Order: sequence, then structure tokens, then C-alpha cells
Amino acid sequence: MPENTTTTPQAFKEHIAHLLGTKTVVPYLYAGHVDHDDPAATPTVKRMQWPRIKHLHPFTGKPLIAIQLEDDSRVLFAAFDRLACTDTACATCDSIWEDYQSEINAVPEDASISGLMEAGLGDPVIIDARDLPPEAFDESDDSTSDEGEQ
Repeated sequence: MPENTTTTPQAFKEHIAHLLGTKTVVPYLYAGHVDHDDPAATPTVKRMQWPRIKHLHPFTGKPLIAIQLEDDSRVLFAAFDRLACTDTACATCDSIWEDYQSEINAVPEDASISGLMEAGLGDPVIIDARDLPPEAFDESDDSTSDEGEQ
């Protein structure tokens, strides 16, 4: 599901139903922390659950799923179409894999396309750089600049 796809309740339900019967991963979530080609860049989902209260991604408005990754005790929220099965040729998930592969190919090896954000939900939300509004990239408010330099 490419990023501009309109989310329908049916698409959401079908995607989650598909994932419940497969080994589910978060493509390239840890890329940048580890090499893009390292299998550790794409962590496996240990558990998924639908939140009791419907939560939406703070920037895209897509439904969120609560997940727990293998080897990580935290609960994270992920947009439903941020999750894919491990079969990169799967008719349901191939567009997700293609989309994230093109994203990761566009950044240097040590760069990341995803991060975590506190969004007032009690647990962090997985945010992709492309999810952020353009003003998030305003370099005039760069906190890494040295205010003493003129």
C-alpha cells in the first residue's frame, strides 16, 4: 500500500487479517542503526493487538496497531500499512516492500527512515520521515547549530 493510498476500513481489516496468518515484520525499522541489508534492520513482530480505543497516526490519520517486537519489551504503535509479511512477493504486501525498499535506497547506509515519537497515546508511535509535515524539515530552527557562532 503506497503512502498516498486512501485508507478504507475494508483495506485496514483485510491487511490485518492477512498479517494475523503470517510472520509479520516492520520493514527497515532499524535501518540506520544497523546496515540496511542486515536482517536485524527489519524486526519481527511478536504480538499485535488492536487498541481498545481507536488510535490514528498523528500525521497520516491511518489506523494504528499496538505491536511488540521480538527482543523488545516495549509496546509500539504502528500504522497498519507499516507492517508486512516476510514474503516480499506476496500480493498483499509486495507494494509495501517495494515502497520501503525505494525509501531505504534513497538514504545513506547509516541513515534512518523511521523513528519513534511520543504522541500522547501512552506508548511511542513509529513515524517515518515521509510522514512528517514539510515544516518539520525547516532548517532555520536547527537545534544542532551553535548559537554562539556568527
